[in-house]
Amino acid sequence: MKTSPRLLTQKWQDGYPPGTTLPINWRYWIVMIVLCHGMRLAAQPGHFFVPADTFRQDRFWISAGTGTAIYGGMMIALQQAWYAQAEQTGFHTFNDWGEWRHMDKMGHIWTTYNESRWLSQGARWTGMSPASARWTGVGVAMVLQTSIEVLDAYSAKWGFSWSDIGANTLGAGIYLAQDMLWQEQRLLIKVSNTPSRYPSTPIVGSQGGISSLERRAHDLYGREYSAQFLKDYNGMNIWFSLNPSSFCHNKPSWLPSWLNIAVGVSGEHLYGGYDNQWVEDGEVFSSDPAAFPRLTQFFLSPDIDLTRIPVRSPFWRTVLHALNFVKIPAPALSVDSKGRWSGHWLYF
Repeated sequence: MKTSPRLLTQKWQDGYPPGTTLPINWRYWIVMIVLCHGMRLAAQPGHFFVPADTFRQDRFWISAGTGTAIYGGMMIALQQAWYAQAEQTGFHTFNDWGEWRHMDKMGHIWTTYNESRWLSQGARWTGMSPASARWTGVGVAMVLQTSIEVLDAYSAKWGFSWSDIGANTLGAGIYLAQDMLWQEQRLLIKVSNTPSRYPSTPIVGSQGGISSLERRAHDLYGREYSAQFLKDYNGMNIWFSLNPSSFCHNKPSWLPSWLNIAVGVSGEHLYGGYDNQWVEDGEVFSSDPAAFPRLTQFFLSPDIDLTRIPVRSPFWRTVLHALNFVKIPAPALSVDSKGRWSGHWLYF
Protein backbone atom coordinates (compact mmCIF):
# COMPACT_ATOMS: atom_id res chain seq x y z
CA MET A 1 0.00 0.00 0.00
CA LYS A 2 1.44 3.31 -1.06
CA THR A 3 1.09 6.92 -0.12
CA SER A 4 3.07 9.90 -1.30
CA PRO A 5 6.17 11.00 0.66
CA ARG A 6 4.64 14.46 0.82
CA LEU A 7 1.56 13.09 2.53
CA LEU A 8 3.66 11.16 5.02
CA THR A 9 5.57 14.26 6.09
CA GLN A 10 2.79 16.83 5.79
CA LYS A 11 -0.41 14.92 6.41
CA TRP A 12 -1.36 17.28 9.22
CA GLN A 13 -0.19 20.55 7.76
CA ASP A 14 -1.88 19.93 4.40
CA GLY A 15 -5.57 19.81 5.10
CA TYR A 16 -5.91 17.70 8.26
CA PRO A 17 -7.05 19.59 11.34
CA PRO A 18 -5.61 18.40 14.66
CA GLY A 19 -7.22 15.17 15.76
CA THR A 20 -8.12 14.06 12.22
CA THR A 21 -7.21 10.51 11.25
CA LEU A 22 -6.11 9.35 7.83
CA PRO A 23 -8.85 7.68 5.77
CA ILE A 24 -9.16 3.90 6.48
CA ASN A 25 -6.05 4.03 8.59
CA TRP A 26 -3.83 1.54 6.79
CA ARG A 27 -1.84 0.85 9.94
CA TYR A 28 -4.76 -1.30 11.08
CA TRP A 29 -4.93 -3.11 7.74
CA ILE A 30 -1.22 -3.98 7.73
CA VAL A 31 -1.35 -5.52 11.19
CA MET A 32 -4.60 -7.31 10.45
CA ILE A 33 -3.67 -8.92 7.13
CA VAL A 34 -0.10 -9.85 7.96
CA LEU A 35 -0.84 -11.23 11.41
CA CYS A 36 -4.00 -13.15 10.60
CA HIS A 37 -2.67 -14.82 7.49
CA GLY A 38 0.89 -15.10 8.74
CA MET A 39 -0.24 -17.25 11.65
CA ARG A 40 -2.06 -19.61 9.32
CA LEU A 41 0.76 -19.84 6.80
CA ALA A 42 3.13 -20.95 9.55
CA ALA A 43 1.62 -24.44 9.45
CA GLN A 44 3.31 -27.47 7.94
CA PRO A 45 2.29 -27.81 4.26
CA GLY A 46 1.03 -31.36 4.58
CA HIS A 47 -1.39 -30.58 7.38
CA PHE A 48 -2.19 -26.91 7.01
CA PHE A 49 -5.57 -27.09 5.35
CA VAL A 50 -7.29 -29.52 7.72
CA PRO A 51 -8.10 -28.43 11.31
CA ALA A 52 -7.02 -30.87 13.99
CA ASP A 53 -9.70 -33.02 15.63
CA THR A 54 -8.14 -32.52 19.06
CA PHE A 55 -5.93 -29.85 20.54
CA ARG A 56 -2.39 -30.01 19.15
CA GLN A 57 0.27 -28.26 21.21
CA ASP A 58 2.70 -28.19 18.29
CA ARG A 59 0.19 -26.34 16.11
CA PHE A 60 -0.71 -24.02 18.97
CA TRP A 61 2.89 -23.03 19.66
CA ILE A 62 3.61 -22.61 15.95
CA SER A 63 0.63 -20.27 15.61
CA ALA A 64 1.26 -18.44 18.89
CA GLY A 65 4.98 -18.03 18.28
CA THR A 66 4.58 -16.89 14.69
CA GLY A 67 1.75 -14.53 15.59
CA THR A 68 3.68 -13.00 18.48
CA ALA A 69 6.77 -12.48 16.34
CA ILE A 70 4.82 -10.90 13.50
CA TYR A 71 2.77 -8.74 15.85
CA GLY A 72 5.86 -7.54 17.72
CA GLY A 73 7.69 -6.78 14.49
CA MET A 74 4.77 -4.90 13.02
CA MET A 75 4.23 -2.84 16.16
CA ILE A 76 7.91 -1.89 16.22
CA ALA A 77 7.72 -0.94 12.55
CA LEU A 78 4.62 1.17 13.13
CA GLN A 79 6.25 2.85 16.12
CA GLN A 80 9.28 3.80 14.04
CA ALA A 81 7.36 4.78 10.91
CA TRP A 82 4.48 6.72 12.46
CA TYR A 83 4.90 7.55 16.11
CA ALA A 84 8.64 8.10 16.68
CA GLN A 85 8.61 11.21 14.47
CA ALA A 86 5.43 12.61 16.01
CA GLU A 87 5.30 14.76 19.11
CA GLN A 88 4.68 12.57 22.15
CA THR A 89 2.41 13.55 25.01
CA GLY A 90 0.56 11.99 27.92
CA PHE A 91 -2.30 9.58 27.45
CA HIS A 92 -5.26 11.50 26.04
CA THR A 93 -8.47 10.89 24.15
CA PHE A 94 -10.06 12.68 21.24
CA ASN A 95 -13.46 12.61 19.60
CA ASP A 96 -13.43 11.71 15.91
CA TRP A 97 -17.10 10.79 15.73
CA GLY A 98 -18.53 12.09 12.47
CA GLU A 99 -15.29 12.13 10.49
CA TRP A 100 -15.61 10.99 6.87
CA ARG A 101 -19.40 10.72 7.38
CA HIS A 102 -18.75 7.75 9.70
CA MET A 103 -17.04 5.71 6.98
CA ASP A 104 -13.97 5.44 9.22
CA LYS A 105 -16.13 3.68 11.82
CA MET A 106 -17.56 1.37 9.17
CA GLY A 107 -13.99 0.46 8.33
CA HIS A 108 -13.30 -0.39 11.97
CA ILE A 109 -16.39 -2.61 12.10
CA TRP A 110 -15.30 -4.42 8.93
CA THR A 111 -11.72 -4.80 10.16
CA THR A 112 -12.46 -6.24 13.59
CA TYR A 113 -15.22 -8.52 12.31
CA ASN A 114 -12.91 -10.13 9.77
CA GLU A 115 -9.99 -10.25 12.18
CA SER A 116 -12.20 -12.15 14.61
CA ARG A 117 -13.33 -14.52 11.87
CA TRP A 118 -9.85 -15.24 10.53
CA LEU A 119 -8.23 -15.61 13.93
CA SER A 120 -10.99 -17.91 15.15
CA GLN A 121 -10.47 -20.11 12.09
CA GLY A 122 -6.76 -20.14 12.84
CA ALA A 123 -7.48 -21.18 16.42
CA ARG A 124 -9.71 -24.00 15.18
CA TRP A 125 -6.79 -25.24 13.06
CA THR A 126 -4.87 -25.91 16.28
CA GLY A 127 -7.66 -28.19 17.49
CA MET A 128 -9.24 -25.78 19.95
CA SER A 129 -12.90 -26.33 20.74
CA PRO A 130 -15.33 -24.04 18.89
CA ALA A 131 -16.03 -22.07 22.08
CA SER A 132 -12.34 -21.58 22.88
CA ALA A 133 -11.55 -20.69 19.28
CA ARG A 134 -14.25 -18.04 19.02
CA TRP A 135 -13.19 -16.31 22.24
CA THR A 136 -9.53 -16.51 21.25
CA GLY A 137 -10.24 -14.93 17.88
CA VAL A 138 -12.36 -12.14 19.30
CA GLY A 139 -9.97 -11.48 22.18
CA VAL A 140 -6.88 -11.28 19.99
CA ALA A 141 -8.68 -9.08 17.45
CA MET A 142 -9.65 -6.61 20.17
CA VAL A 143 -6.11 -6.61 21.58
CA LEU A 144 -4.73 -5.87 18.10
CA GLN A 145 -6.98 -2.87 17.56
CA THR A 146 -6.76 -1.55 21.11
CA SER A 147 -2.96 -1.65 21.10
CA ILE A 148 -2.91 0.69 18.11
CA GLU A 149 -5.37 3.00 19.86
CA VAL A 150 -2.99 3.09 22.85
CA LEU A 151 -0.13 4.15 20.58
CA ASP A 152 -2.38 6.86 19.17
CA ALA A 153 -3.19 7.98 22.72
CA TYR A 154 0.39 9.07 23.38
CA SER A 155 0.76 11.05 20.16
CA ALA A 156 -0.17 14.72 20.17
CA LYS A 157 -1.53 14.44 16.63
CA TRP A 158 -3.83 11.52 17.38
CA GLY A 159 -5.54 10.28 20.51
CA PHE A 160 -7.40 7.36 22.02
CA SER A 161 -10.78 7.22 20.31
CA TRP A 162 -13.66 5.73 22.27
CA SER A 163 -15.79 5.70 19.15
CA ASP A 164 -13.13 3.56 17.44
CA ILE A 165 -13.24 1.17 20.39
CA GLY A 166 -17.02 1.09 20.11
CA ALA A 167 -16.86 0.28 16.39
CA ASN A 168 -14.24 -2.40 17.02
CA THR A 169 -16.41 -3.94 19.72
CA LEU A 170 -19.43 -3.93 17.43
CA GLY A 171 -17.50 -5.67 14.65
CA ALA A 172 -16.18 -8.35 16.99
CA GLY A 173 -19.61 -8.67 18.59
CA ILE A 174 -21.32 -9.33 15.25
CA TYR A 175 -18.97 -12.24 14.67
CA LEU A 176 -19.24 -13.55 18.24
CA ALA A 177 -23.04 -13.39 18.46
CA GLN A 178 -23.51 -15.34 15.24
CA ASP A 179 -20.96 -17.98 16.15
CA MET A 180 -22.57 -18.50 19.54
CA LEU A 181 -26.14 -18.49 18.22
CA TRP A 182 -25.81 -20.38 14.93
CA GLN A 183 -22.24 -21.74 14.88
CA GLU A 184 -21.91 -20.07 11.46
CA GLN A 185 -21.85 -16.62 9.90
CA ARG A 186 -25.16 -15.78 8.27
CA LEU A 187 -24.36 -12.07 8.08
CA LEU A 188 -20.97 -11.27 6.54
CA ILE A 189 -19.27 -7.88 6.50
CA LYS A 190 -17.48 -7.29 3.20
CA VAL A 191 -15.69 -4.55 1.31
CA SER A 192 -15.47 -3.42 -2.31
CA ASN A 193 -14.15 -0.41 -4.17
CA THR A 194 -15.24 1.27 -7.38
CA PRO A 195 -12.42 3.49 -8.73
CA SER A 196 -13.41 7.16 -8.58
CA ARG A 197 -12.77 9.73 -11.28
CA TYR A 198 -11.94 13.16 -9.89
CA PRO A 199 -12.35 16.45 -11.78
CA SER A 200 -9.23 18.31 -12.80
CA THR A 201 -11.07 21.64 -12.99
CA PRO A 202 -8.83 24.34 -11.46
CA ILE A 203 -9.69 25.57 -7.97
CA VAL A 204 -8.33 28.99 -7.00
CA GLY A 205 -6.90 29.24 -3.49
CA SER A 206 -6.95 32.04 -0.95
CA GLN A 207 -3.75 33.54 -2.37
CA GLY A 208 -4.42 32.92 -6.06
CA GLY A 209 -2.78 29.52 -6.31
CA ILE A 210 -4.25 26.68 -8.33
CA SER A 211 -5.20 23.19 -7.24
CA SER A 212 -7.96 20.70 -8.10
CA LEU A 213 -10.04 17.95 -6.56
CA GLU A 214 -8.03 15.46 -8.58
CA ARG A 215 -4.82 16.66 -6.95
CA ARG A 216 -6.45 16.70 -3.51
CA ALA A 217 -7.74 13.14 -3.96
CA HIS A 218 -4.34 11.91 -5.10
CA ASP A 219 -2.71 13.45 -2.02
CA LEU A 220 -5.32 11.87 0.25
CA TYR A 221 -5.89 8.50 -1.35
CA GLY A 222 -2.91 7.85 -3.62
CA ARG A 223 -2.77 7.47 -7.38
CA GLU A 224 -2.82 3.69 -7.71
CA TYR A 225 -5.88 1.51 -7.27
CA SER A 226 -4.04 -0.69 -4.75
CA ALA A 227 -3.77 2.33 -2.43
CA GLN A 228 -7.20 3.74 -3.23
CA PHE A 229 -8.89 0.39 -2.51
CA LEU A 230 -7.98 0.72 1.15
CA LYS A 231 -8.19 4.48 1.59
CA ASP A 232 -10.68 6.13 -0.77
CA TYR A 233 -14.03 6.57 0.97
CA ASN A 234 -15.56 7.90 -2.25
CA GLY A 235 -15.06 4.52 -3.89
CA MET A 236 -15.04 2.18 -0.91
CA ASN A 237 -18.19 0.34 0.09
CA ILE A 238 -18.77 -1.60 3.29
CA TRP A 239 -21.40 -4.32 2.80
CA PHE A 240 -23.59 -6.26 5.22
CA SER A 241 -24.25 -9.46 3.28
CA LEU A 242 -27.10 -11.67 4.53
CA ASN A 243 -27.68 -15.32 3.54
CA PRO A 244 -31.47 -15.94 3.24
CA SER A 245 -31.26 -19.72 2.77
CA SER A 246 -29.61 -20.17 6.16
CA PHE A 247 -32.88 -19.04 7.79
CA CYS A 248 -35.02 -21.55 5.84
CA HIS A 249 -35.87 -24.83 7.56
CA ASN A 250 -37.06 -26.18 4.20
CA LYS A 251 -35.01 -24.32 1.62
CA PRO A 252 -36.78 -23.89 -1.73
CA SER A 253 -35.04 -25.72 -4.55
CA TRP A 254 -34.80 -22.52 -6.57
CA LEU A 255 -32.83 -20.69 -3.83
CA PRO A 256 -29.07 -21.33 -4.02
CA SER A 257 -27.45 -21.80 -0.63
CA TRP A 258 -24.62 -19.45 -1.64
CA LEU A 259 -26.85 -16.52 -2.71
CA ASN A 260 -26.75 -13.47 -0.42
CA ILE A 261 -28.48 -10.10 -0.33
CA ALA A 262 -26.13 -7.23 0.57
CA VAL A 263 -26.75 -3.71 1.86
CA GLY A 264 -23.80 -1.38 1.33
CA VAL A 265 -22.75 2.08 2.48
CA SER A 266 -20.24 4.50 0.98
CA GLY A 267 -19.33 8.17 0.86
CA GLU A 268 -19.36 10.67 -1.99
CA HIS A 269 -17.47 13.95 -2.46
CA LEU A 270 -15.36 13.44 0.67
CA TYR A 271 -12.11 15.43 0.52
CA GLY A 272 -11.49 15.86 4.24
CA GLY A 273 -12.52 14.50 7.60
CA TYR A 274 -15.24 17.05 8.35
CA ASP A 275 -15.34 19.39 5.35
CA ASN A 276 -13.88 19.86 1.90
CA GLN A 277 -11.40 22.58 2.82
CA TRP A 278 -7.67 21.93 2.87
CA VAL A 279 -4.31 23.66 3.06
CA GLU A 280 -1.75 23.16 0.31
CA ASP A 281 1.64 24.89 0.45
CA GLY A 282 0.29 27.32 3.04
CA GLU A 283 -2.74 28.24 0.95
CA VAL A 284 -6.39 27.41 1.70
CA PHE A 285 -8.51 25.66 -0.93
CA SER A 286 -12.12 24.49 -0.82
CA SER A 287 -14.58 22.82 -3.18
CA ASP A 288 -17.97 24.22 -4.15
CA PRO A 289 -20.46 22.66 -1.67
CA ALA A 290 -23.31 23.04 -4.17
CA ALA A 291 -21.48 21.17 -6.91
CA PHE A 292 -19.80 18.65 -4.59
CA PRO A 293 -22.03 18.09 -1.53
CA ARG A 294 -20.74 15.61 1.03
CA LEU A 295 -23.07 12.61 0.82
CA THR A 296 -23.65 9.10 2.11
CA GLN A 297 -24.76 6.44 -0.38
CA PHE A 298 -26.67 3.23 0.33
CA PHE A 299 -26.76 0.19 -1.95
CA LEU A 300 -28.77 -3.00 -2.41
CA SER A 301 -27.16 -5.80 -4.40
CA PRO A 302 -26.96 -9.60 -4.68
CA ASP A 303 -23.80 -11.25 -3.40
CA ILE A 304 -22.20 -14.68 -3.04
CA ASP A 305 -21.12 -16.36 0.19
CA LEU A 306 -18.01 -18.12 -1.09
CA THR A 307 -17.86 -20.45 1.90
CA ARG A 308 -21.20 -21.99 0.87
CA ILE A 309 -19.99 -23.00 -2.59
CA PRO A 310 -19.62 -26.81 -2.42
CA VAL A 311 -15.97 -27.78 -2.97
CA ARG A 312 -14.19 -30.93 -1.82
CA SER A 313 -10.61 -29.72 -1.73
CA PRO A 314 -9.45 -28.42 1.69
CA PHE A 315 -7.11 -26.10 -0.20
CA TRP A 316 -9.90 -24.44 -2.19
CA ARG A 317 -12.13 -24.26 0.88
CA THR A 318 -9.34 -22.33 2.59
CA VAL A 319 -8.97 -20.02 -0.41
CA LEU A 320 -12.71 -19.31 -0.51
CA HIS A 321 -12.79 -18.62 3.23
CA ALA A 322 -9.86 -16.22 2.88
CA LEU A 323 -11.49 -14.29 0.00
CA ASN A 324 -14.91 -14.04 1.58
CA PHE A 325 -14.25 -10.51 2.85
CA VAL A 326 -14.69 -9.02 -0.65
CA LYS A 327 -18.11 -8.25 -2.14
CA ILE A 328 -18.70 -9.90 -5.52
CA PRO A 329 -19.39 -7.42 -8.39
CA ALA A 330 -23.10 -7.48 -9.26
CA PRO A 331 -26.00 -5.23 -10.32
CA ALA A 332 -27.00 -2.73 -7.65
CA LEU A 333 -29.60 -0.14 -6.73
CA SER A 334 -28.43 2.95 -4.83
CA VAL A 335 -29.88 5.97 -3.05
CA ASP A 336 -27.92 8.88 -1.58
CA SER A 337 -28.61 11.07 1.45
CA LYS A 338 -30.39 13.60 -0.80
CA GLY A 339 -32.89 10.93 -1.86
CA ARG A 340 -31.58 10.44 -5.40
CA TRP A 341 -31.89 6.89 -6.78
CA SER A 342 -29.61 5.22 -9.33
CA GLY A 343 -29.28 1.82 -10.96
CA HIS A 344 -25.98 0.12 -11.79
CA TRP A 345 -25.67 -2.79 -14.21
CA LEU A 346 -22.47 -3.94 -12.52
CA TYR A 347 -21.17 -2.42 -9.31
CA PHE A 348 -18.12 -3.22 -7.20
